[in-house]
Amino acid sequence: MVAQDGVDMTLLGKKIKASDLFVAALENEGVEYIFALPGEENIDLVESLRQSESIKTITVRHEQAGGFMAATYGRLTGRAGVCLTTLGPGATNATTAVAYAHLAAFPLLCITGQKPILKSKQGAFQIVDVVSMLRPITKFAKQATDGSIVSAYVREAVRRAEEERPGAVHIELPEDIAHQTVLEDEAVLYNRDRVRRPIPEEKAIRKAVDMIRASKHPLMVIGAGANRKMTSNQLRRFVDCTKIPWVESQMGKGVIDARQPEYMGTAAISDGDYVHVAIEHADLIIMVGHDVVEKPPFFMHPKDTRKVIHINYFSAVIDPVYFPHLEVVGDIGNAIWQLQERIKDSPPSWDTRYFSYVARQMAQHLTWGTTEEDVPMAPPRLVALIRHAMPEDGIVCLDNGLYKVWFARQYKAYQPNTLLLDNALATMGAGLPSAMAAKLVKPDKAVMAVVGDGGFLMNSQELATAVSMGIDLTVLILNDDAYGMIKWKQEAAGFKDYALDLKNPDFVKYAEAYGAKGYRIREVNQFEGILQHCLATPGVHVIELPIDYAVSAQLQVPALKRHLAATLKSAEEFLAEADTQQQQQAMENGRPATPLPQEQRRRQARVESHPVETVPSYPYYLANEPVQGQQQLEVTDKYSGQVAYRVSVASSEEISRAIAAAEKAAPAMAALGSWQRREVLEHCVREFQARFEELALSLCIEAGKPIKDSRGEVERLIDTFKIAAEEATRLYGEYAPMDLSQRTKGFQSIVRRFPIGAISMVAPFNFPLNLAAHKIAPAMAVGCPFVMKPASKTPIGALIIAEVLAKAPHLPRGAFSVLPCSRGGADLFTTDPRFKLLTFTGSPSVGWDMKARAGKKPVVLELGGNAAAVLEDYRGPAELDAIVPKLIHGAFYQSGQSCISLQRLFVRHDHYSEVRERLAAAVKELKSGDPRREDTFIGPLISEKEAQRVQDWVSEAVARGAKVLAGGTREGPVMEATLLEEVPSDCSVMTNEVFGPVLVLERYAVFRDAINSVNDSEYGLQAGVFTHDLDKAWHAFEKLDVGGVVVGHVPSIRVDAQPYGGVKDSGLGREGVRWAMKDMTEERVLMMADVGGPGSF
Repeated sequence: MVAQDGVDMTLLGKKIKASDLFVAALENEGVEYIFALPGEENIDLVESLRQSESIKTITVRHEQAGGFMAATYGRLTGRAGVCLTTLGPGATNATTAVAYAHLAAFPLLCITGQKPILKSKQGAFQIVDVVSMLRPITKFAKQATDGSIVSAYVREAVRRAEEERPGAVHIELPEDIAHQTVLEDEAVLYNRDRVRRPIPEEKAIRKAVDMIRASKHPLMVIGAGANRKMTSNQLRRFVDCTKIPWVESQMGKGVIDARQPEYMGTAAISDGDYVHVAIEHADLIIMVGHDVVEKPPFFMHPKDTRKVIHINYFSAVIDPVYFPHLEVVGDIGNAIWQLQERIKDSPPSWDTRYFSYVARQMAQHLTWGTTEEDVPMAPPRLVALIRHAMPEDGIVCLDNGLYKVWFARQYKAYQPNTLLLDNALATMGAGLPSAMAAKLVKPDKAVMAVVGDGGFLMNSQELATAVSMGIDLTVLILNDDAYGMIKWKQEAAGFKDYALDLKNPDFVKYAEAYGAKGYRIREVNQFEGILQHCLATPGVHVIELPIDYAVSAQLQVPALKRHLAATLKSAEEFLAEADTQQQQQAMENGRPATPLPQEQRRRQARVESHPVETVPSYPYYLANEPVQGQQQLEVTDKYSGQVAYRVSVASSEEISRAIAAAEKAAPAMAALGSWQRREVLEHCVREFQARFEELALSLCIEAGKPIKDSRGEVERLIDTFKIAAEEATRLYGEYAPMDLSQRTKGFQSIVRRFPIGAISMVAPFNFPLNLAAHKIAPAMAVGCPFVMKPASKTPIGALIIAEVLAKAPHLPRGAFSVLPCSRGGADLFTTDPRFKLLTFTGSPSVGWDMKARAGKKPVVLELGGNAAAVLEDYRGPAELDAIVPKLIHGAFYQSGQSCISLQRLFVRHDHYSEVRERLAAAVKELKSGDPRREDTFIGPLISEKEAQRVQDWVSEAVARGAKVLAGGTREGPVMEATLLEEVPSDCSVMTNEVFGPVLVLERYAVFRDAINSVNDSEYGLQAGVFTHDLDKAWHAFEKLDVGGVVVGHVPSIRVDAQPYGGVKDSGLGREGVRWAMKDMTEERVLMMADVGGPGSF
């Protein structure tokens, strides 16, 4: 090929057939796949494609499916997807897919064949004016009339398809034109040079900034046009900087992570939902990427006082319900970046309290129905199970049906293009082909198609294509034997049920006929296991799940409006109560209700601050039953200090009743079969999975735990109950013959473990779920009733576990009680002799005092730590790159509030400088602040008092000569991640358990001395050693005076299938499911003489 100086083209330098030039032009555009159902008019082009080394042709079973696959390729890549059909019937079959791409703004190139146009003897056979037919639904539609122009047509078509607003384009290539020879000086390829998007006008940016600053309740609406890679990244940064609440349209899902605290929901219904309450409250709406093809998330009207800013690549389309006051036209990402740059240094203090209240109420509402266990399955349960099963970057492709509304409303998308739905043409039949294309584009991602029975059969033949492609794909068919969406509309209109029922084939056999695997769900407990199996197993899998849409009556707009009127306070009522409460609290604290400093006001604005009357209230659980007590405990959001929950408090009399009920339930609990105990635990696993995000958010709020750490704790909760469910069936006992001497000849022995009886459990604040689970799960596994006292600062996790247990099968009354209580009432947990075991996790001073007062009952203590690691050697910079993140996580995970947080790091002297430098740089990069932010690593400590204590200890060390390498400062309850060196050995940060984000560096010369330094502590929980020397690793294992040694990692590792506990002041006994089960049982021996021997019968 010869490039032409000063000309944006390349001469191929040879004669070439037009079809070959066409394919060369496609290769020049970077085309990877063509989704094709060729006809005889395409055979020249097909032969040219056969010779292509870079384009793969995917042969489909229907042209519509090929078009859907090409459109989805364009949707996911931003580059034009390409489909190929023949003339007439092939082209008309593809028309729906072209309209699908056109309305939804997916770049698509549709190539069709045609009879010869220069000379044809076939009359009008199969001939339709395809160009005229497709012109209204494409950006470019041309028939190639000369072979020399095909490469120019391809360049122009692809350019138009991909530029804003993207869409469908069409080229018709007649068979005689495809066969033409293009002369050497006409065989040209045109170089790709994407037109850069224009930046917005400066005046419009300034005006937008003024409007945003002047607003009191701004709200952002994310539409389909914002779903571009760079735009998505910038929008996430903008929300992180400004904390402006946002809602999303259906096709805007995933642009910003829906786990962000500013998320207000998805506009899945046209009116009357929670998002519309938020929109009505806003005084400024920032519409980003709004596309008129989607149903508008709100309607403007002439007397509307709200202001609207339109930010998009193109001007607004004005109509009676959308007429923005300002248009910022140009590259969206650039516009958002400019707005952020002008706002970030002095962001206004917007009042977002009502938004937060609505979001909280919505989150609670969306948990309704997620734990139902019926088949046919209800949509809320289905969505919850699929969200839990899919990885963060897994892709769910929806067809169109009533389930789409439920997914749009309730499925949280964490990344762009991970929930693919069509809210533009909204055609049926696209779900399966879209999923196939998604798997081609993202072969390393889990991909799942969710389709209705009606929509599936519109393109079900593509199962054969999927099998022949050799892709890994899961297809879930939701079977209600009807066109469910239309029946829903029919019912809403008051019409009789008519003409919408279906008689379906056997979908399992149908799948198997195509070479796929087929599964039918009959019980809810089958679904999750089969789904996980399908997602993890190669091949094409088809799951048929009966679906029941009866609950969808709640999504009718009148029903939604009635629900909101009954449950949601108006903005005026809510804010008046909030202001009154703030004034009352200020007066109670002995200070006037003066305005808060700006930073604190911003912090409170981004959390859910409610008047006391609106705060969610939790009962305690006494003998399996929820009880609303007379006294209540206020549980605060540890970041903002605002009241987040209210919890009923049990009195001493009620605690005594709970103990009596547990004592009475002990025989019935002990009599449960292992299968029953397993079913209790498996029930809990399913419920925790369905309520995953609710549990994580409650942890984030009540404990101040960063949201990623919170999700990790929920995962561990689930793992612990899974392990316990398995261990519940393994209490086998032990048999031994007793022929050890003449004296015991003929004796046999069986040793079995029996449940010990009622257990007293006292849990700490730092892991409200896990440390409760470490006690509750093994108790359920062995059949012991229990009474638990959760930490008063963080009781919500344990109460949610109790709520789940209350619905578990088989448990007798009195099997469990979870009782927040005052210190005065708590003494019974220690002293009452009706308890047969006390298990406590918390501080050493309290733990050892409880043991002294516990009487004759056994006691298990999991107490504090002062965890250390020794870094002896590593194999070069690459391994150090891997070690540093482990050290950072071990020291600062959970803001250091873990008894096995890495507190002391001993580094061999010749590695010390490099390790210090790398650690200091990494610590400085850790982000502190709002725990609900996805990028927050250090959240608040459990209280400001604790943060002050940690800062005081750091100050003490510095006063005595220590050096601060990073951090060392505090803002309210948030203590920065802090790295110290040269700390005197008797300072508090060395000798005590810091329980905060502090890591101390020490250097050493001799390995044995480092081991001795680790042991020079009152604590002995766990330790870590980094070495490749097996002798040194073994020496550490034998000589470290701790309960656990971790080689190749930090000590901050706990696996619930292993024993866990410490020595010295770190505790007594071991946890870990199997070891806790031993403590919760008593051994009993059966000795039998002459059983089965001669003469015994």
